Amino acid sequence: MWFLTHEGIDRYNGKEFKRYKLMDGDAEVNSLLNLNWLYIDQEGVLWEIGKKGKVFRYDQIHDCFSLVYKLPMESFSEQPDPVTYAWLDQNKHIWLCNKDTIFLYNTDTKQVTHIKNDISEEITDIEQIDESHFFIGTEMGIHYAQLENNALKLINCDKLESVKAQVSDLHFDKKIRKLFIGTFLRGIMVYDMNTKSVIRPDYNLKDISITRFKPLNDKELLIATDGGGVHKINMDTYQIVPEIVADYNSNCGMNGNSINDIFVDDEERIWLANYPIGITIQNNRYTSYKWIKHSIGNKQSLINDQVNAIIEDREGDLWFATNNGISFLIQRPDNGDRCLVLLKSRKVIKAISFLLYAKWLPELSGQAGTLPVLTR
Repeated sequence: MWFLTHEGIDRYNGKEFKRYKLMDGDAEVNSLLNLNWLYIDQEGVLWEIGKKGKVFRYDQIHDCFSLVYKLPMESFSEQPDPVTYAWLDQNKHIWLCNKDTIFLYNTDTKQVTHIKNDISEEITDIEQIDESHFFIGTEMGIHYAQLENNALKLINCDKLESVKAQVSDLHFDKKIRKLFIGTFLRGIMVYDMNTKSVIRPDYNLKDISITRFKPLNDKELLIATDGGGVHKINMDTYQIVPEIVADYNSNCGMNGNSINDIFVDDEERIWLANYPIGITIQNNRYTSYKWIKHSIGNKQSLINDQVNAIIEDREGDLWFATNNGISFLIQRPDNGDRCLVLLKSRKVIKAISFLLYAKWLPELSGQAGTLPVLTR
């Protein structure tokens, strides 16, 4: 498992942690402006990207990270963080974005293409539709674009251009060709590519921030919010209903509405990173909830209640990234019960504040698998 923390990158091999330094020449890169995004490409290569425009590649043979590209900082003397958003697409391009320019780094050829950002807005999220088409969310709205011949061409879409809101999360369902748009304080909108129309559900979650979407099944999508709990939207009818919302008058109800992350297991139990009060678990077969929380002096409790992300590995164990380290829930092979284990080896683990991507390495656990987790 790989973890990106506020002090660097750590790998856990099942027994111990190893910290990896990011070096630019003789200088260690360890500021918060250099530790921002971690991605794994389709070939299983790990990439780290920082807001200063430095791109590191994990060298599996030498077991280290190599600096493969960095933006010419002399061109950004007035910008301490020239990259406001970084993203790895399906075409082996790393996007280094700011309001004026998009730098495309080709992970195969190592060539960099400079593209003018005709949107002229800070990008907040991107969803790839096919090999060349993208939905691009920004601080001001949503755009449809085509990347072809090293140029980003905006495709006119009156209905989509009418969406004026700060985009916080995008989810595109390729089967039904619908884009679900989560915004900051402006609710949810849906763009239907089949009818080229924008739908605004009647019950629209305005005045709260959408933190992320998570598929529940083929027909329903969970909506995590910062302040409104978890809601559910039917992807055909667009009906939104409360799914898990705090009930402060009940001892058996959920007691917090700020949701950082959602995980749905094989039994459709919903695991919530309920910031800052630990993990809340909902099982539709029962009316009550279960909690996993920190308990002082109890080594079998959650290491910290401020949970930022939940991730499942290939063996079915759950990992919780918190503001004070990592806990993981081991599933016992004999009876299927789970046992909570705390991991806090060094200061770097204690300082963890977000987990972006995690991967089991082939030499440690067989076939590799990539597990994306949204950062908050």
